[in-house]
Amino acid sequence: MNRAPQPDEDPALRVARWCGGLAEVLADVGRRVAQLGEQVARDWPDPYGREWADRTAEVGGALRRESGAAQELAEAYARQAGQYGFPTAAPAGAGGVATRRTGARLAGTDADRVDDERGMRIAEMPPPPPPG
Repeated sequence: MNRAPQPDEDPALRVARWCGGLAEVLADVGRRVAQLGEQVARDWPDPYGREWADRTAEVGGALRRESGAAQELAEAYARQAGQYGFPTAAPAGAGGVATRRTGARLAGTDADRVDDERGMRIAEMPPPPPPG
């Protein structure tokens, strides 16, 4: 017998929560790496120290980018779970992370229209001014 999945059993919602938690962890580690870089720059004020501080800054930036990507993925899975009647609230993620829609959404074979909000946005030129 087939039964509809319960909200707690929905795989998309579980993945959304996991990705949201991952985004928080990555953001926290990124902050700690940034603090480490600042500390290295203070404690090791020579070219080698600056080099290591720059390296840790790069790692911190990469962690922040990955945190943002994990948060976007969490929001996408939360939206997917919401399409089936489950709550659409995105899981708690890293504070201050910009949210952005992920990629183009193409129509499926079920003859439903694609939601314009999630699809591609095509730039349009304003109409030309009347001559004269």
